Parts: sequence; C-alpha cells; structure tokens
Amino acid sequence: MSMTVPFRRLLGFLAAATLLAAAPPARADERADDRTPLGQVAEGLEVALAKYREIERRGGWPLVAGATSLRPGMRDPRVAELKRRLAITGDYDGEDDHVEAGGDADAYGHALIAAVRRFQARHGLEATGWINAETAEELKVPVQWRIAQLAHNLARARRVPRDLGLRYIHVNIPDAHLKVVESGRTLHSARVVLGEIAHATPELSSTITHIEMNPWWNAPTSIVKRILIPKFKSEPKYIAANDYLLLARAGDNKSAVDADRIDWDRITAANFRWQVRQKPGPKNVLGRVVFWFPSKHNVFIHDTAAPELFEDDVRYFSSGCIRVDSAVYMAMLLLRNQDDGSWTEEKINSIIAANEPYKIAFKQPVNVHITYFTAWTDLKGRVQFRKDIYKRDRL
Repeated sequence: MSMTVPFRRLLGFLAAATLLAAAPPARADERADDRTPLGQVAEGLEVALAKYREIERRGGWPLVAGATSLRPGMRDPRVAELKRRLAITGDYDGEDDHVEAGGDADAYGHALIAAVRRFQARHGLEATGWINAETAEELKVPVQWRIAQLAHNLARARRVPRDLGLRYIHVNIPDAHLKVVESGRTLHSARVVLGEIAHATPELSSTITHIEMNPWWNAPTSIVKRILIPKFKSEPKYIAANDYLLLARAGDNKSAVDADRIDWDRITAANFRWQVRQKPGPKNVLGRVVFWFPSKHNVFIHDTAAPELFEDDVRYFSSGCIRVDSAVYMAMLLLRNQDDGSWTEEKINSIIAANEPYKIAFKQPVNVHITYFTAWTDLKGRVQFRKDIYKRDRL
C-alpha cells in the first residue's frame, strides 16, 4: 500500500527536524562577530564590488523557483539549483557534495543546511538552515542590485572621517549593532535598539563628553504629545506607578502637581502645560546609564528599562536615540583606564545603587560615529548585506 500524502509530509518534517537539530540556530551576536573596523570598510567594499562585477560578467546566479517549498531531508531537482546559486556567492562548497549520502546533488543534507545558514548570516537573518520567506526574498535579489548596493555603500564609506579617534563607538544602523573600538581593535560588540522608521536615527559623528548614571529623564515635547498624554489620560495611575513628575515650572521638582487632581477628560495635547520628568531608578526609560554627546538631532546612547527588546532580530522601536544592551558594562569598559583604574565594577555598582544622578567626564575623548551601511565585508572576507530599513539606498 502506498503512503498517503499527509504521512509522506510527516516523514519529511521529521527528517528535516533531525537534520536541523544537529546544529541549533545562531543568535545575531554569533552571526556577526567579525565586524570590520570602520576605517577598513571602504577597502573591503572595493574588493566585494570587483567580485560581484565578475559574477555579473559570468552570467550572475540562477533564480530558484519555489525555494520556500524546499526542506532539509528532501530530494528535488531544485536543490541542485539552490546549491549552484549558493556556490556562486561562496556560501556552498561544491566539494561538500562528497560528504552527502551518495553525493546526491538533489539532496538537501547537512552541507546545504550549513550553506543556507552562511547565506542567512550574511544577510542578517536568523541562521536556521531552513528557507523561509525572508531567505527566499534575499535569494531572488539579482546581482545587478547587489552591485548597485555595494557601489552606493562604497560612496558612503569614502565619506567616513579620516580621523576616527584613538577610541570610538561605531553604531551601524542597518546592522542594529554597536562596537567599541580602541587602537583599531574591537573590544566590545552589543545589540542596539534604534529609531522606528517615522523617527529614524540620524547619521552623525560627535564626541561623547560624559557618562551620567541614574539620570532624570526630561521627556521631549514630541514624546509627551505622541505617547505620554494618551497614556496618562487612559491610565492616570501610570504616572505615579512609573515615577513620573508633572512640573508646573520646568526643572523645579518642588513644583510637581498632584496628577490625581487633574481632570484628564479635559486634557489635550494643546492644553497640557506641565513638564514631564521621570525619576532615576529601574523604571526610568533611559535606564541606569546615558552616554551624552553634542548633536543638533538631540539623540544619545543610553541604557533601557526594557532589555527584552534586545532579543528581537529587528530592533527599530525608539524615537531616534540608541538604546544599548549591557550599557553598564560598556561604561566600565570605557572608564577602565581612567583615574588610575579606580572605576571598578564595585564602585560603579555602588553609585548606581545610591539612585542619585552622577556624572563622569571622560579625560580621554571617546568619539561616536553613527553610520548607514547596508553592505560591507567582514574580517573573514564575507560580504554582508542588511535590509535598507530607512530606504536610503534608493536602488
């Protein structure tokens, strides 16, 4: 008796699950642990551009029809096309066929799973080895688009300041990561949350003047009108529960009014007349540490009271500022050689525990560079691509 279609699908699913279980998906931090220092981006892009132009000269790469229906463990003539597609960009090694059972070119086995994961990692996707809709979309991008993307980013890289500073922080918006670089060496990499599309994080270069621990948050008028007033109106108890003050006189905490005595039904963005401040502490939206630098855009780097957002692979939730994971560790890293090494973890934690604002000026400058690279070459020579989240490539 022949197997029913649902039973064959079940067997296919079990085979795929067995293959994928051999190596679980990688987190974004594991996918991109070889980020190129900012000063070397242009050189890497020149090499990548030449490589992709050669790929175009040789005819580009094939379009794999119905790629999302291919699954680990299955045999299909389209698998051979997928292998050819990935081999052209260096993700699949043709020699790997020899380690597949019987060297079957139509088999979706371990070697192809590894190749798909490499491709996914280079495109900022979760490296599952399974072709989902996002992976299929990236596979369909023609080589001519990649060449234009590389050329566009090379032009950006050539505008990077020659003097980046002895030590600097580099935030690449499309990659949603931050690096701490010192003497050309990356000391630390962290996930960041950046501006949503309507409130995009700007590209800029500046110098961090100081760190502030246990900051007050003076809510910008735009955020008060757009987010906080609707929240206060729907839930007045939210104000006290989250350590907000409504000040009759800006900056004067003694002028705080009793929010419970406000008739919120009559309040609008037009007649709301108080400054909104949030006390230092674990509920403060800036978290425990702020890295301040001058900018006409009024953005800065800070900790957060919502660290769970760093678990998302797509992290564009802010109003333009940069929220950084492990902000306290980054502060300790940048202060480690200042004042004869007295800024120990114990000292910094004691300052935070006091819950009072505390400012520390850097004695040696720390520059900050916020860039927008949707393509670059990492330190292992792999060409990386990211989504054009703010549509600045204009391809």
